[in-house]
Amino acid sequence: MINNFPLKAVPMNSMTYFAVGWLPWAVAAFVIVALVSGWLFVVRAQSSMPRQLRLLLWLARVAVAGLLLAFILDFRQPTTRQSLEKPMLGVLLDKSASMAVKDAPNGQTRFEAARSHLTREIEPVWGGTDRMQVAFAGTSLTQGDPANVAPADTRSALGKGMSEMLERQNQQPLDGVILLSDGAVSDEGQMLAAAKLYREARVPVYPWLVGSSEQPADLRIASAALKQPSPSQALLHLDLAVDAPGCAGKDTTLTVRFDNQTLLQQQVHLTGKRQTLSIDFNSPYRGLQFYDLELSQTGGETFLDNNHTRLACDLKREPIRVMYMEGSAPYEIKYLREAIEADAEMEIDCMDSLVDDMGGGSIFGGKQKSMVDQAGREISGIRNSIHGYPKTLEGLLQYDVIINSDIEKELFTDAQLKATVDFVEKRGGGFVMVGGHASFGSGGYEKTVIDKLMPVEIGDDLSFLSSSFKPKVTEAGKNHPIMQVGKDAAETEAAWTRYFPGFYGANGAKRAKPGAHVLATTISSYAHDNGSILFAVQQIGKGRTMAFMSDTTESWGASFEKIWGPTGRDSKYYQKFWNNTIRWLAADRIARKGGGAVIGIPETPVTVGDTVNLTIASPSSGDLAGLTMTLKEGDNAEAPLPLRWDAGKKAWEASFIARNPGELRFEAKYANAEGVSVSTKAGLEVRSGSDEAVAVAVRPELMAQVARITGGKVLTDDNAGDVLKEIAARSMPTVWKGSASVWDRWWILIPLLAITGAEWLLRRRRSYGPAPVPAVAAVKA
Repeated sequence: MINNFPLKAVPMNSMTYFAVGWLPWAVAAFVIVALVSGWLFVVRAQSSMPRQLRLLLWLARVAVAGLLLAFILDFRQPTTRQSLEKPMLGVLLDKSASMAVKDAPNGQTRFEAARSHLTREIEPVWGGTDRMQVAFAGTSLTQGDPANVAPADTRSALGKGMSEMLERQNQQPLDGVILLSDGAVSDEGQMLAAAKLYREARVPVYPWLVGSSEQPADLRIASAALKQPSPSQALLHLDLAVDAPGCAGKDTTLTVRFDNQTLLQQQVHLTGKRQTLSIDFNSPYRGLQFYDLELSQTGGETFLDNNHTRLACDLKREPIRVMYMEGSAPYEIKYLREAIEADAEMEIDCMDSLVDDMGGGSIFGGKQKSMVDQAGREISGIRNSIHGYPKTLEGLLQYDVIINSDIEKELFTDAQLKATVDFVEKRGGGFVMVGGHASFGSGGYEKTVIDKLMPVEIGDDLSFLSSSFKPKVTEAGKNHPIMQVGKDAAETEAAWTRYFPGFYGANGAKRAKPGAHVLATTISSYAHDNGSILFAVQQIGKGRTMAFMSDTTESWGASFEKIWGPTGRDSKYYQKFWNNTIRWLAADRIARKGGGAVIGIPETPVTVGDTVNLTIASPSSGDLAGLTMTLKEGDNAEAPLPLRWDAGKKAWEASFIARNPGELRFEAKYANAEGVSVSTKAGLEVRSGSDEAVAVAVRPELMAQVARITGGKVLTDDNAGDVLKEIAARSMPTVWKGSASVWDRWWILIPLLAITGAEWLLRRRRSYGPAPVPAVAAVKA
């Protein structure tokens, strides 16, 4: 307690008074009044009292009046005192329902053990609670007598409690906080965010874990998130965190269902600790849908409700539209066309330059022809006035990727070439040039604006590689999504080495341009000492481009397009390669058309009463033009959600309190980069029951992380005494400043009484009246 420390008065070297501006005038007036009264009483007064006595009485009265005036003006003197103060300690006790578990020593509940630590170990070191702020965290932050508090709250909102304790600091800030908890929290993310605030405030946290390390067997879904990686793929990506105390070595089955239809089943081997899973699976259902996730029972679990959760995802259908132009014989189109059409999320329009030669006539007129392939699909000429290469940028914008395979540059007008560059640079489109005698430098493209799109530097004097070779994948290529043609790294490596049938030729390039990534080279050098580039990619403005220096058709790529597969008789890897290539090239265009905004929702379970925070990331507040957000709860009508811009996080934020259990649906509307109105949706489920069934296992790793972030230390029964004494030893001198009345002194009051009494006695002992009237004056009267 503070009373255990001596108080030390700090002496003043000189007396200082707090004077006001009018004080000199008051003193001057007093002096004048005193002199005038003295002159009238001592000199001019007609009295039988001797003048010496009148002078004495006047001096006494002036002294008394002066002292009374000083009392009225209340002169004050600054005072300072200094004391040794113990640090201000905060103690936060977890009173959620999980603290009622009886796994503490001596058959105690976790809360009883925490309360014992407070009363028997912490308070004695502090000598009481004068320098302590004790609070309880559960559903909300509360205060009270520990003896009258029971662990019954349905939430372990420890992060929320930590934040509120920091915000509720009194005039003297906290010097440290002891956290008495089992660490079984339902707001782990907020707890770690609060720990960062404590670090910024320089308030260390000392977690004291209560509960047994030998946890009852329980399997729970700690957090889960579901998203669509690409709007052009009917593919969902699941990120899942699973806690499994007491279940080490057991297996569980993860099942994902939609409306009782199983979409995914996968066996998971449990480690007994937190483990994360990342799984992709297909869904045939479009729009915002809710999916059920469930972990099968392992036997002997404490709770079963925490094995299940519901997630929502807005599955969009935005097919990638590809324009493929080929300069070889029209029948050669079939291989690349079939590889792209094998993906249900892609659409393709094909053109062949030889069709133009067959039709004759002028560029945009005359007798234009189209051909059909073996499957009856139309193949147009590049110069076809209706189905040929678009004449304007607006026409190109109906596509996402352009494939130029061995096309003579003379088949395009200058306006078409410029529109192609704008399609990539300004509108996020994808462009790939495939090799051949009419491609790259051999086709004279270095003399056109298309050269701006090339990831490689080309020239018209470069020779061809006209021999069989296999690609050499670079380090950059090993990690690039285009090159991932196998189901794993081992199969991908085998595909590019053991199974690859080889190319039979390639165009040459001088070097890769700055900013380009070379994915593969030829094994042997033929033009330069460092070998030749085979595949290179680059970000060009808002879009992406690729240089494919070999060919996909008969002469250079005959085996590549027909037999690149593990059996040597199929084109499995050929299809996967082009699927990857098109998706990578189209990514910026697809995102640009869709707007790219995503509503961020909590990954941990939400129950009634929780504050739900939503975010929409954006480079700036002006990027998502006209952004609005609505909330639909159950069958209720949509309600607007106010949005606020956080410049630090670069995100729009919205928040609300979940009032009722059930499904919540959110929709954000705005204008995309093309000025077209688009929307993005999200959803979550609000639970009605207690969240404690979701988290009962003690979390030593989480508590240790909080201590590490804040600069504190984890307390144990072995080190608590030493650490508490170390904290208490950080007592600091505290200076208290104030003021005291100058006249409030005994040696001032006693003279005042003495003078007043003396003056009264003098007047009482001798009575002096007015001076007698002279006799002469009386006779005359």
